[in-house]
Amino acid sequence: MSPDLSDVPESLTEAVAATLRTVGVEDGHIAVVLVDEVRIHELNRLQRGIDRPTDVLAFPVDGIDPVAGPRELGDVAICPEHCTDVTEAAVHGTLHLCGFDHQSDNGEMLALQEGILRDIGLPGGDDSGPAPELVTRAGFVGLAGRPNVGKSTLVNAMVGARVAIVSDRPQTTRRAARGVATDSEAGWQLVLIDLPGVQRPRDVLTKRMQKRVEQELAGADVALLVINGEEGVGPGDRFISKALLGANAQVPVICVVNKMDRIKRGAAARVLTDAAALQGVTEVFPVSAKTGDGLEELVQRLAGLMPEGHYMYPPEDRTDQPSNVLLAELIREQVLNRTRDEVPHSVEVSVTEVEQREDGLTTIRAEIWPETESQKGILIGRGGIKIQEIGTGARRRLEEELGTKVHLDLQVKVRRHWRRDGALLDRLGIE
Repeated sequence: MSPDLSDVPESLTEAVAATLRTVGVEDGHIAVVLVDEVRIHELNRLQRGIDRPTDVLAFPVDGIDPVAGPRELGDVAICPEHCTDVTEAAVHGTLHLCGFDHQSDNGEMLALQEGILRDIGLPGGDDSGPAPELVTRAGFVGLAGRPNVGKSTLVNAMVGARVAIVSDRPQTTRRAARGVATDSEAGWQLVLIDLPGVQRPRDVLTKRMQKRVEQELAGADVALLVINGEEGVGPGDRFISKALLGANAQVPVICVVNKMDRIKRGAAARVLTDAAALQGVTEVFPVSAKTGDGLEELVQRLAGLMPEGHYMYPPEDRTDQPSNVLLAELIREQVLNRTRDEVPHSVEVSVTEVEQREDGLTTIRAEIWPETESQKGILIGRGGIKIQEIGTGARRRLEEELGTKVHLDLQVKVRRHWRRDGALLDRLGIE
């Protein structure tokens, strides 16, 4: 007895038969259909609750033993427009019908897939000749949103490293810090621009921040409007969605509803509906940057929207921030988190010296700049206790970042009205 492959396209019969033979399925009917982007999108939405197209979907009929297999195995739907190789997709989908799951099997399914393709000498598994050239995609993703919606946490989560400081204080981000996320095997690179929170300019600093938002969004390939799902959609979110259209009407706008881990189910449905209704928004992704839920789907969608082209940064890079700027930001993160509402966000940090010693110790000298003597007193604290807390927390973060022991020398110096000093902002790299 052999499997019934009458509903498999002739060009894919050999691949499907080889897959079933490899996993020991000797009986059963399987159907493989080729569908267009509209249909695969519809199937994802109806069957998986995912509002986007994918390359392949598998629909097992019932519980499947990968050795014996039931009479009716199920259906595989393949979208050639989203496949690098239709044959590979057929093998992949058939393995899913036979009970394999690459999300939880520690690589067993993908190893089987490679072996099957190699055995039948089809593209993707043939070691006899050069592998087909990988088509790479790379582009810019601009993250916009009201202050304190979690943009920096989202960037750090997607990159897999700390490239932007995280605080629950508004106006934490002053620079358009770029995080670089690369998947060399899949062939994509996302350059994530963590923009300052969109706001009404009040001084030279905030004017520069706002100008940078507009410039970066104008050159982005995709715009992410990040919303705090816990607070819901508000007037500020509506204002920013309109501003995104004004900055670049051609760029796709994806709304990311963040902090979903803090929302009850009923409230979640309401905020997702409101987000989808925002002007200019084309898609909505519910995520939790803190727990990682929903991030994989978001990243894969962004990768698919990137234009074909060479990587803009080496694959091992995680940010384009100068080292001194990143170190200063890590120190400022501790200032914000440990002074809370006592010191406004106007405080700045400047790293003046980094010395690598032969014994492996890194000495970092930095200055913290408040704008008033009263703020300086708060930062130092009674008997120097507050600056000691800031220094201890910052030293730990710096050691994590550098992978060495760190001696941190912190000085607090008043710099009055530094936010109005254009020359100083130039030196700080706040363009």
